[in-house]
Amino acid sequence: MDGTPDIGRLPLAKAKPAADAYRAVLDRLDSAFSYELGQLAGQLEFEHREWRSAQSIDWYSQDTIFFSITG
Repeated sequence: MDGTPDIGRLPLAKAKPAADAYRAVLDRLDSAFSYELGQLAGQLEFEHREWRSAQSIDWYSQDTIFFSITG
């Protein structure tokens, strides 16, 4: 794949299952990570809702979330 190692991608169809999985383990995570993981889960759920609502638009073809991991 072209790009840098800090750029990732996730199929939009997997955004909701990923968010559900992250929320399922929030209570078992170190508290130092729970806020950020909750934020990530919320963003994935938002992207999933947007993707689902756009399915009826005939010109809409977006199917991937691209993200950058920076420290």
